[in-house]
Amino acid sequence: MNRFHLLIGLTLALAAALFFLGKNASRPNEVERIAQDKAVSLARAGEEYPGVARALREVQRGAEFELNQRAKSLPEAQAEEWLRENGEELERLLKYVRQDRASSGALPQGKTALDVLSRILQHRSAARANGYDLAAGLLAALALAGLALKALKLRRQTKERLIQSSFLATASTSILILLLIMLFLFAEGLPVFKVVSLPEFLFGHLWYPTEDPPLLGILPLIAGSIAVTALSSFIAIPLGVMTAIYLAEIATPRVREIFKPIIELLASLPSVVIGFFGMVVVAPFLQETFHVATGLNLFNASLMLAFMSVPTITSVSEDAIYAVPDELKEASLALGATHLETLGRVIVPASLSGISTAVILGMSRSIGETMVVLMVAGGAGLIPSSIFDPVRPMPASIAAEMGEAPFQSEHYYALFAIGIVLFVFTLMFNIVADHIAHRYKQTGAATL
Repeated sequence: MNRFHLLIGLTLALAAALFFLGKNASRPNEVERIAQDKAVSLARAGEEYPGVARALREVQRGAEFELNQRAKSLPEAQAEEWLRENGEELERLLKYVRQDRASSGALPQGKTALDVLSRILQHRSAARANGYDLAAGLLAALALAGLALKALKLRRQTKERLIQSSFLATASTSILILLLIMLFLFAEGLPVFKVVSLPEFLFGHLWYPTEDPPLLGILPLIAGSIAVTALSSFIAIPLGVMTAIYLAEIATPRVREIFKPIIELLASLPSVVIGFFGMVVVAPFLQETFHVATGLNLFNASLMLAFMSVPTITSVSEDAIYAVPDELKEASLALGATHLETLGRVIVPASLSGISTAVILGMSRSIGETMVVLMVAGGAGLIPSSIFDPVRPMPASIAAEMGEAPFQSEHYYALFAIGIVLFVFTLMFNIVADHIAHRYKQTGAATL
């Protein structure tokens, strides 16, 4: 058996394993079985309800009663924990049903509310296997395609064209997926402008989406995002660029070998860990040191975002500095310039394109970061007047409120519209980065 057949066998084995994992994941858990049994028993009893919401309340009562009855057969210490876990699972199940489109629409012809509810409950357990089935299908198709190409014994040029076509198809699929995401974002966000005008949405000072009528002004959210991004960039850009210059041109090889991996490891820290550090360490320190009302504020969020952005800025800037041609440095030193003068007048200008790109990437990460600002920014939808005021940036609002917004409500559409604004901000950052990269692109010693 050669390496090719071994690779094909491993791929098919992995596809089979994913398929069986999906089958196992699609089995309904205890709470789902109880809810499905209750819906079936109500249907058999001839119960009819005007809508899915009313039928869901009856299923909920029956499921809660069944859970309490089963808990009585367990030891008291175990029963409390078991009842808590299954109660939380029941809440997640009810939330899933309420967010399903079928639960809020009109009943299909010839179907009762219990029929629709049963289908939604069954779909929830079956949907858990979708990811496994898709991955298994892709792996199996890849393995079969490899076997087919091997069996056809195609010429080398034909194989190269097929490989080129496959890469083109992959790239096109990526672009298509991005376009579909953008279309979905705009399709779900634009309906909000039927109830609020664009100027009122962008420049309104009050964000109370649950009021009647809802107040959907996102200026405080935009101001919070801009303030957090600006302050974090003010901290991160000098630190990141100077660290990159030091590691690339000043530090000894021994020091570079120590600090370079450490900086790259910092970039891999999960944002929730950084947010937790900001909550339990930085927030109390700020509150005690500066005697502010709360340590969860704009300054805390900016510090944590700067901590996240510095590794990105440093790594990309260092690569740009390394890419400066050696003849530029040698020519500068040969003309009598000092090392510091060479850094300031030759190396940094020659690497300005890469450094600018690094800065824009760091700022883009700051404005789009969700978990850190959700945990440490304070969550107040107000325009900040001080760096110690709590704020609520746009990503934090989307993350905090999307799960609670009723499906296709004004609040739901407004959150997607915030996503559109965030998308426009990020797109602007990328356009600026691309312009700067081409404007100051270094293609050789003659273009400095």
